[in-house]
Amino acid sequence: MLTIDTRGLYYRSLNRHIRGYLARGEQSILLKNILGQRYIGGGLNTGARIEIHGTPGQDLGAFMNGPQITVFGNAQDGVGNTMNAGKIIIRGKAGEIPGHSMRGGKIFIRGDVEYRAGIHMKEYRDQIPWLIIGGTTKDYCGEYMAGGRLVVLNLDNLPGSPVGQDVGTGIHGGAIYVRGHVEPHQLGIGAICAQIDDEDREFLNGALAEYAQDMEMTLSHISPDEFIKITKKGARPFANLYTPGMNMKTERPLHVDLTPPCAFNCPIGIPTPVFLNLIKDGRIEEAQTLMDEYTPFRMSVCGTVCPAPCMEGCSRNMLDGPVEIQRIAREYYPATAPKVSPEKRDKSVSIIGAGPAGLSAAWQLARRGYRVMIYDSGNDPGGKVRKAIPKERLSDETLQKDMNRILSLPIEMRMNQTVDRDAFRKLYDGSDAVLVATGAHVTKRIPYPGGERILSGLQFLMDINEGKPMDLTGQEVVIIGAGNVGMDMACESWRLGAGHVTAIDIQKPLAFGKELETAIRLGTRILWPKGVEKVTETAIHFMDQANIRADVIFFSIGEAPDTSFLSESVMLNERGYMVTGEHSFRSSNPKVYGAGDIIAPGLISDAIGTGRLAAMEIDAFLNHDPFVYPEKHPVPRSRINIVYFGGETGDADRCLNCGTCILCDTCIDNCPQEAITRNGTVFTIDDTKCLLCYTCAAVCPRGAIQTDHLDHRSVQGKAG
Repeated sequence: MLTIDTRGLYYRSLNRHIRGYLARGEQSILLKNILGQRYIGGGLNTGARIEIHGTPGQDLGAFMNGPQITVFGNAQDGVGNTMNAGKIIIRGKAGEIPGHSMRGGKIFIRGDVEYRAGIHMKEYRDQIPWLIIGGTTKDYCGEYMAGGRLVVLNLDNLPGSPVGQDVGTGIHGGAIYVRGHVEPHQLGIGAICAQIDDEDREFLNGALAEYAQDMEMTLSHISPDEFIKITKKGARPFANLYTPGMNMKTERPLHVDLTPPCAFNCPIGIPTPVFLNLIKDGRIEEAQTLMDEYTPFRMSVCGTVCPAPCMEGCSRNMLDGPVEIQRIAREYYPATAPKVSPEKRDKSVSIIGAGPAGLSAAWQLARRGYRVMIYDSGNDPGGKVRKAIPKERLSDETLQKDMNRILSLPIEMRMNQTVDRDAFRKLYDGSDAVLVATGAHVTKRIPYPGGERILSGLQFLMDINEGKPMDLTGQEVVIIGAGNVGMDMACESWRLGAGHVTAIDIQKPLAFGKELETAIRLGTRILWPKGVEKVTETAIHFMDQANIRADVIFFSIGEAPDTSFLSESVMLNERGYMVTGEHSFRSSNPKVYGAGDIIAPGLISDAIGTGRLAAMEIDAFLNHDPFVYPEKHPVPRSRINIVYFGGETGDADRCLNCGTCILCDTCIDNCPQEAITRNGTVFTIDDTKCLLCYTCAAVCPRGAIQTDHLDHRSVQGKAG
């Protein structure tokens, strides 16, 4: 059996390791020192066995389709959430909602569980899920059950009832078996107690035998006749469950498209599922035109240096790994020139800063027909994208592909022009709007004793790209700050001959993705939490009395903006960033806007996204239109039913279209009251039939049916 020591291993990394080992043919895995890691076994389609020693985190075995997981300890909430097949054995207790929406497989728990055990359990064709609880449960056990078998064994024969209040509320399928006493007032609306029959005895005898074998105990003393059976009351057990006086009947399910996790995580807001569906339909040029509406940096940023939060959030991670969005961005790079509006506007916009935020805004405004002038003190446009990213990660050739398309637009580039306060006043007077996108280039410093010898990490990277690298041969390099830029610096230090490289941070490091993976692979040591007390000629001394050798030290704790050129009418906050309104990029001066690091530090993709939105707000301002900030309403991860997916090969086909209805009619087919109908793309939910069981929401593969009282007035969708 393969053993993995999980101490300190982040849950995403752990799950990637597990999938990798299973893909290579491992069939038995033992996980040591588990402490709170989530989604273990999530979405696995294999007959492998996994032993867990410790306490796994939420959603153990979520969407599982075959493995057997045994936990030698307790488990947290959501055990077996929406599992389809396999078995989960918990040798201790479990938290809330074990067996939530499970449609197959078996969950055996030795001890007690918390609230809502077996909520939304269901049967699917010949699949009948089992949830057997060795101890007791709290309120709402078996709530809204639509199928399956839920057994409460009460092995310790505790005094009183082994279940809480509202047992079986809304049950309309399946059965709950309780060994012990259940008072009538404990039953939920729509639930009744029924007599045990021969079929029930046959099930219970088999279930007790299998449970005893897995738990390595003897249960021969327990008789099926000790159980009370709880099941549904009639054909429509809770047609009148909610009354107008409870003010709940109006909160029926809503059919609405929400933001998929890839688009929600993307700072630019790229609607990747729409892009992929156009590709799948063979409408390649439309797909490329769609991307031009969001960013001109498809090759250099989206396809290369972005840490890909879209892929990090991809729901496909719960199944077999994310859709390869970065590779698709490169593969479907446009071969045509960007489309420009034939209508020329009589308004001009001045942009200060030719970095990703300024170029993104210029791209949007020039395509709309505005006269755009960019001012920058550098020789070449690109900002930190050109100057601060190592060429090993972003080659000049790759960046130039995007720059050529940007510079093909009628944008007036005024390079080598430093804007001071006088120059700002002149371009302000000569423009209809001004966008400040100068970024942040002043290295933040902490005045440690002896810290005057600490160097700027940004300058270190810029010098490398300008052909003036430091010689770090054999040096002990220490980087203060362990974000992604710090990891870039670590990789470059190794390339320049460093003997050892250490990154330190006062908090949990923010680095992630390929930058972190590459730095660690090269040998970078990361220490946290580490507070610096002082710096000497040869070492860094920490608050915890430890110290390490340091020949060369760099700051990588971010940069601050230089705002000395701005007029007094543009307000700054206490940290020196430009103040803008909520969901707005307009400053205190109505003609001046900000984007990128001048308003808040962030990723390159954050700068591109704010540049795009600032351009949209400037466009609205110049046309006397209201600016509508594009709100994001993420589809809850728990609403994505991975069990419906698997085996797709092409990337466009692998996209789950999370939060977006594709008219699969799963909700219609599974509604127990036949309350949902569809005419074209319009869904209707019949108030007289809908029981608020929310089965439709539980079975929707993509989470396009909502029940959580979202502010629907701000959501553009199809209401039922």
